[in-house]
Amino acid sequence: MESSRVIDGVRKGFRAIAIAFVVATLIPVVLALLLSVPVGRVLSLIVTTLILQANAAFVGLSLGLNPLFILVVMTLTEVGIVLAIYEILDVFAETSERVRRFTKSTEAKMEKYPILHRYGAATLIILPMLPVIGLYSSVVIGWLLRWNKLQSIFFVTLGWVLVTGFLLLVALGFIRAIF
Repeated sequence: MESSRVIDGVRKGFRAIAIAFVVATLIPVVLALLLSVPVGRVLSLIVTTLILQANAAFVGLSLGLNPLFILVVMTLTEVGIVLAIYEILDVFAETSERVRRFTKSTEAKMEKYPILHRYGAATLIILPMLPVIGLYSSVVIGWLLRWNKLQSIFFVTLGWVLVTGFLLLVALGFIRAIF
């Protein structure tokens, strides 16, 4: 029984990697090929997005990429990573007794606050914009608080598009950042 759970966990882990690869890398590369954009630049933008998150918008512009193309590639990268993180967290919940107990405890606590459970995922719009929390932590927060997965992905992505679009406007000089 234990070995089948481990095998299932490994299989789901590979599924997470496949999702991340297809959505975050393969689709942007195919899009680049279709639009005659140098693949090396797109791969650089993807890697930079993984490291710098929304700040990769500045790198994309310095690579000479179209702002709309940058937004699309960075959003695909974000969606791929968000989906993969959810898959990995689900594997941990299924294979680890400690994580399972923790999530059950969190679910019990969330039942005391039905409005937060129902509308809490909307708060994920602002979390990708916060430097300390950012994209990766916002996914984990939504998962830990057991918010609706589809809503959480939607609101994290909406926040991501807003912050990336804002940074592109700053980099293009349409918005002046005062610091």
